Amino acid sequence: MVESTFRSVDPLAYYVNNVEDFDKDIVGACKRKDAAGIQKLASRGKADKAFDIFICVSKSWHGFILCVPAHTDPGFEDMITDVIKSPFDVPDLILCYTFELCYEDQRLQTYKIRKQFSLFKDIKDRIKRSFFIGHYKEISPSGLQICAIHAAPHRYAVLLKDCVEFSKEFCLEALRFCSNGKAIENDVKNNMKSATVSGFSFEHLSRNVRSSAWIGNVLLNGTDLSAIFSRRYSIPIACLAFVFILVYPVLVVIVYNSMK
Repeated sequence: MVESTFRSVDPLAYYVNNVEDFDKDIVGACKRKDAAGIQKLASRGKADKAFDIFICVSKSWHGFILCVPAHTDPGFEDMITDVIKSPFDVPDLILCYTFELCYEDQRLQTYKIRKQFSLFKDIKDRIKRSFFIGHYKEISPSGLQICAIHAAPHRYAVLLKDCVEFSKEFCLEALRFCSNGKAIENDVKNNMKSATVSGFSFEHLSRNVRSSAWIGNVLLNGTDLSAIFSRRYSIPIACLAFVFILVYPVLVVIVYNSMK
């Protein structure tokens, strides 16, 4: 449990309660805000590491981070010969990292940061849209974990919005842990701005979720209706939501007429 570190001051907001996918030393250093320890851990395994980082949108309109090992890594030279600006140019057998924010327990208002290390062929079918953010030099896998923990949301209560903010914050945090952060900072910010304009934004994602995620997130305290319907308590809550949607316009008319 890391709630004492990541709980928001906003009682209505979700907080990150589960980072079990992460190295315990890294979690401990971040929890203690041990700057020296964090820098030491970030440099672990850093030599010649580089990653092309993307913000991706899944087919269920959920945002996540994709980190592709760049051509500077020994063993990848034959497969990757240049900076990759489209994930669909990634060879299937490259091992990539993904980081994303997801629900842990909706009733307790808790999130989990999920970290996975898997072959790209097992990731690519999830991707609906992708946005190249930057080529980060000399950043280690440990540094990526630190970025994800530092990017944990503190002020929001809607998963669609949180996954956007988490992904953007991750990309900014990564500038601190790579050797070329200052050189690529403007490009990274411009690429993030372009991604927001062209589809990776809360407003855009909420319009595309077929389960009316905007209504679900507003009325049901951050819970996407599509997630509720898949739960064991889906029938009564779904019925209540359906009745509310039917009755609400009638109530508005009644109140409006009574005020005339």
